[in-house]
Amino acid sequence: SLSVGPSFDHDREYAQWVTSADDPTATSTFGERYVFANLDQQTLSANIRLNWTFSPRLSLQLFLQPLISSGDYAQYKELARSRSFDFRVYGTGSSTLAETKSTDGSVSYAADPDGTGPAPPIAFDNPDFNTKSLRGNAVLRWEYLPGSTLFFVWTQSRSDFEDVGDFQFGSSMRRMFRAPAENIFMIKATYWWNP
Repeated sequence: SLSVGPSFDHDREYAQWVTSADDPTATSTFGERYVFANLDQQTLSANIRLNWTFSPRLSLQLFLQPLISSGDYAQYKELARSRSFDFRVYGTGSSTLAETKSTDGSVSYAADPDGTGPAPPIAFDNPDFNTKSLRGNAVLRWEYLPGSTLFFVWTQSRSDFEDVGDFQFGSSMRRMFRAPAENIFMIKATYWWNP
């Protein structure tokens, strides 16, 4: 028997928390600036099961669980005042938002809430993500004597992370299968003793 249970979620958050920073000039939020952003997240996963019975004494069970999830952050902003859902978007009004790309390709941001005013800038790394993982196991069951069984178990897991927010199925699948694998092998034996 073979069963496949795919799942796809596409979520949009208007106010996803990014970071916070101490700032004594932020009196409306009690000396702390709370940075948020819009988040566009896509997640694809599946549960795949295969059960193969060769005979009443020999069977194989396979289970795979691939997962791809990406998150794209945009429109960085700060909470305007406590006990509200009002925000001030960086890069509008007197505030500024600068993006810096390093030689290794990583991106960081510096947001200045009041431009040339007294508030210090807030620095934070790019929170975009694209994570991939694959978990699977195989169990071979052999009843070598009535009531006595041997189990051969193989478990494998792989994971990969990028700080990009794009959801690209083909390249994500390739990176997932190329990621280093962690393998675990186990053997369990039972013997039925009937005096």
